[in-house]
Amino acid sequence: MQNLQIHNVNFITFKDPILTIDVLGGVDILQVERMVSTLRISHKNYPPFRTTLDLYNDNQTDKLIRTLCDKWEVKLFDISSTLHQLIAQLESYRLNQLKFTSGKEKPRFELTKQEQKDTLKLLKSKNLIKTLTEKLNTIGIIGEDENALILFLALSSHRFSNPFSVLCLAKSGIGKSYILQKLSECMPNESYSFHTQISANALYYFNSYDIENKALLIEDLEWTTEMLTPLSTLQTQGRLIKTRATKNKDGLIHATTFEVKANLCLLACAYSDKNYEKLSLPFLMVHLNHSYSQDLAIMEYQKKIKAGLIKVEELKQVQRELKCLISSLKNVTIINEYATLIDLPKDVSHPRKSLLLLLNFIEIITYFKQHQREQFTDKTTGEIFIKTQPEDIELAFKLLKNSLFRKADELSTTSRGFYSWLSKFLVSAEISKFTALDIRKAKSIHPRTLNRYLQELKLYSYVQVIGGNKHRGGFIYKITQFGNQTDVKNRIEKELNLTLENIKKQDEKKPQESKTIIKKMQA
Repeated sequence: MQNLQIHNVNFITFKDPILTIDVLGGVDILQVERMVSTLRISHKNYPPFRTTLDLYNDNQTDKLIRTLCDKWEVKLFDISSTLHQLIAQLESYRLNQLKFTSGKEKPRFELTKQEQKDTLKLLKSKNLIKTLTEKLNTIGIIGEDENALILFLALSSHRFSNPFSVLCLAKSGIGKSYILQKLSECMPNESYSFHTQISANALYYFNSYDIENKALLIEDLEWTTEMLTPLSTLQTQGRLIKTRATKNKDGLIHATTFEVKANLCLLACAYSDKNYEKLSLPFLMVHLNHSYSQDLAIMEYQKKIKAGLIKVEELKQVQRELKCLISSLKNVTIINEYATLIDLPKDVSHPRKSLLLLLNFIEIITYFKQHQREQFTDKTTGEIFIKTQPEDIELAFKLLKNSLFRKADELSTTSRGFYSWLSKFLVSAEISKFTALDIRKAKSIHPRTLNRYLQELKLYSYVQVIGGNKHRGGFIYKITQFGNQTDVKNRIEKELNLTLENIKKQDEKKPQESKTIIKKMQA
């Protein structure tokens, strides 16, 4: 490509002893079946000749060659040779550029031998979960220990045959994007695909190789059925198929099918006031902590960063250690012998999908602790697998307990939070009746938001109107005794504890049969 000079993507120059040809606007690297170009052709001291044509069209190129020969009295062979050299070199340039249309390829994350030893030692440690929580606190995820563990375990499952997906819910300004950014910094470069926002139709045009066995991170999930439906289908079925009408080159309409196959982990952020729980989506919903104490903890961390009390080198080192943890996990078959003993409390809504989420999350915990588990082989098939232990189920119950409580609650999460605050406020103020104005004096809240909360509480008989007038001072409300969730929570905890006791009893009764221990998996 010695005759071709690339000034930039929009200005390319070809020069030989006869002609100097400037390609203005560059060449389209997406339409490989055409090479429409705008040319400025110069010869000696003659005024330049300008034209736009498709260099892949023989009729147009032949006409250009004859025009230049007649205009400047140059031999036909020389003009033809120059023009075909230009086409060949532009073609090579374009094919080379096509390798980078998807962006610069991310370098693969590699562990040193010492890092492999240290990581394997940590993965075998009985304090693995506690150490992981400390590391997540170190990188800046403060006051969200349970949620941070759930999110990190989900991200680490991207190579697993059955990856886990989570929707992270919170109001604006709480820190959804911050947590997502912090977690992405702990992922190996080639293990995730980060997007600020994805439109519904864009999902059908993804390259399967770009998202297969990766974590798909979406910073802002749109609240539309068109967006949620394909995401749910991709997660549950592992593929998306869309057929639509398109026109071919002859203008005839025909059906074109687009198919995306991907086994991936999804981690997305969304606005919490939307009723995602009512849709029975195949994702776990986690709600971020927006309490006042959480605000104080985060502000304290921000002040330490600005004061230089938190070292950047320490943060980068911990991030690399977490990357090593994720890179050291390999896909493995998991068998949960206690699955038949696990039942959901009757109060939990959408029991089918809720139970499946719980069982899948137990698998993810076993997958993360794979280096602490013995490996067995199936004598009939030769397949290697590991087994779920009661401690994995116990940890899953602990982390998902709040999620199960929410699934048993008929109120939305935000309304439940408001109702809890309202109950405490009335006790501290020593009053039993209240108006909307009383609430706004005690708590900064938008009138429309307050009205929505009160309407929902009234609909489910958590509060009732006992007087007042809509047009004169507003209604007077009082709390009923219907809204007490303590009994429901106690019942759920009791049933979970009973299930866990049955599992531990079953584990104690298991015969201590001889087991063939296969060589531990290499990190």
